[in-house]
Amino acid sequence: MSHAESIRSWQRPAAETVTDRLRQAFFLLVAVPTVILVAGGLYIASHSRAALTPEIDRFAAQRAVQYFSHQRDSFLQELSASPAYPLNPSRLGVQQQTLYDSSGEVIASQPPGLAPLPLSPGGARTRTLFEAARRGAPVLDVAAIDGRSVWIAYLPIDGHINVALLRLDAAPLENLRRALGYDVAVYLDTGRAVSVGDGWSTSISQALLDSLASFDRPISSFLDGTSVAAIPLKDFDDWEMMGAILVRATDSAPALPGSPAWPLAGLVLAGVLTIVLSWRSQMRQTRSALRRSRLGLALLPPMIAAAWLAATDAHVSSAASDALLEMGARMAVSLVEPYGVAPAELAALVGSDVVVQRADSLIASSSDALSAFPAAREAGRIGLAGRRWAYRVADTAALDRIVLLRPPLEDSRKTVLFWLAGLYSLLAVGVLVFGSLRAASRSGLELREAIGAWSFIAPSLILLLVFSAAPLIFAFYLSFHEWNLLEPAKPFVGLRHYRELTGDGLFWTAAKNTAVYSLYVPATMALALGVAILLNRSIRGVALLRAVFFLPYITSFVAISIVWQWMYDPDFGLFNWVLGSIGLGPFPWLNSPSTALLALMLMAIWIHIGFQMVIFLAGLQAIPNELYEAAIIDGAGPWRRFQRITLPLLRPTTFFVLVTSVIGSFQVFTFVYVMTEGGPLHATDVIVYHIYQNAWQFLRMGYASAMSWVLFAVIFAITLLQFRLLGRKMTPS
Repeated sequence: MSHAESIRSWQRPAAETVTDRLRQAFFLLVAVPTVILVAGGLYIASHSRAALTPEIDRFAAQRAVQYFSHQRDSFLQELSASPAYPLNPSRLGVQQQTLYDSSGEVIASQPPGLAPLPLSPGGARTRTLFEAARRGAPVLDVAAIDGRSVWIAYLPIDGHINVALLRLDAAPLENLRRALGYDVAVYLDTGRAVSVGDGWSTSISQALLDSLASFDRPISSFLDGTSVAAIPLKDFDDWEMMGAILVRATDSAPALPGSPAWPLAGLVLAGVLTIVLSWRSQMRQTRSALRRSRLGLALLPPMIAAAWLAATDAHVSSAASDALLEMGARMAVSLVEPYGVAPAELAALVGSDVVVQRADSLIASSSDALSAFPAAREAGRIGLAGRRWAYRVADTAALDRIVLLRPPLEDSRKTVLFWLAGLYSLLAVGVLVFGSLRAASRSGLELREAIGAWSFIAPSLILLLVFSAAPLIFAFYLSFHEWNLLEPAKPFVGLRHYRELTGDGLFWTAAKNTAVYSLYVPATMALALGVAILLNRSIRGVALLRAVFFLPYITSFVAISIVWQWMYDPDFGLFNWVLGSIGLGPFPWLNSPSTALLALMLMAIWIHIGFQMVIFLAGLQAIPNELYEAAIIDGAGPWRRFQRITLPLLRPTTFFVLVTSVIGSFQVFTFVYVMTEGGPLHATDVIVYHIYQNAWQFLRMGYASAMSWVLFAVIFAITLLQFRLLGRKMTPS
């Protein structure tokens, strides 16, 4: 065998090993993320669309219970306006009534010959109703008595109480059924009281009632194999749950369009193209530039398909918003014409903001922000009052038109965008890592080193992407939206939050306090360097002293804050006791705007001096001792050695301590939260605490996110400035 043949026979197994490893890496880093992207995208898109139908059903259930409550209030108002006693049975549908005195004794009963209504205040529920009427508040409630579902009216009349039974018929529910396009059933306890529509069960499970009592909001469920939405029915004071209202969509209910197959098929095709392009560009022996270009092209198909999928889902979400507006328009017509409901009340009943127009002029609106709404005769979308609205016009006989406005349903689209972006990022990272492995595949050794390097980096990289990069991007997204945890609508507001910051006096006060607080850093650095020099020698107990200085930094900051809060107490605190013993004080450390921030800075110096001491100590021990010996031989004193040797060689350490400490000072939160809560008079209100207040106390997540990004920009600018101005100077010569 010739020398060339022996070399080729030696290289062939190595080449095959490299190829096999590249194929394994391709499978793990490109093929698997692509399949995850396709499968996850299909599931997310289909699930988000499927979630819109129950959302519309729950909306209908919410409207049903509000309509039922409105009917009860209207009926009670009519009863209260009727002659005192007896009520007119022919007009009001009164079946039986009994007049009680304030002690619960029967005075009279109608119709004659029937026993008085057994509604004495003996039972817990009737006692509550009776007591409400005795205080002068007319009450109308619904109950099941002797197998009958009836209204029970408690009407105060000249110191007496008239208890009346009235029919509970399905006429109001039939109006609601025509308005919503949903079958409606009212249940008292587990038994059905009244319903419209065929096929309802005679009872519902106790488990469903328990779920309603736990959630206290509409939930989706199944009844006899049919998808329904259920909502708890409360008593007259909206406190105790009496039963439930169930709704079920009919053929006349607003429907969503079907899910188009093309975007879903496009996502599958994009995944196939990604795998093919990645394989051809990386597994063939082509030019590196061509491999990189094809590698970039491999990422385009899934990105385009994901965007197409999100756009299609946005169309379905828009149709769902139109369906909710259609329900509101039907209910508006059914409520305005017979009842003349005011716009503000109508907005609560139909679940949308309302503008009433006549002859192209505004009559009334449910919100002052909508007073500039233009004349409209057709459905559409408009940007108004910093929000994007979908609106529908409902013509009535009483008025020219009623415009119902509702922020478009964007939650489904946002979910699709967020998760598809995360899955696409997974694929992009996988392709990037595989490309780096392919570039290092000239030899088996380089490939093994690259695989080992990425294996060690992978856990930290995943944590960084999931818990740092993803929240950072999501916060940036929130900063452009009005994001309130209690409001379902999350409208896009553009740069409004950033403009609001410029006029927010409390934010600038917090920024000023943060800047002043950061001044503790140079004082701490000077003290920490002095302590490090003193402890940088071999003496007995030096390890213990180092631990004592470092201990505060690793102790719970909450515990430290509580202890220092006690020491700062103006009456029995340790500091004022010491000062009082020498004839000074007491000082209102945390209770005065002039001393509160200074008190926090003193505590911060005590806490951080140990950490900075350890860093300086490491830097001091890295300086060769021969330099000090040579300086001593040359006659240099301690100050000259410190000035000419210690400080110059500590410049990188000093720069590191300065940058990290300044960044940490701008992120202070725990001390303020535990000790002062930003007071007194906002004297210790720092930026991070101000962000916390807006996010979790005022629930303004969008505004808090905007402040977070401003803080990020400030810290980044300060850090960059430190690197530009001090980075080179801190490099040892």
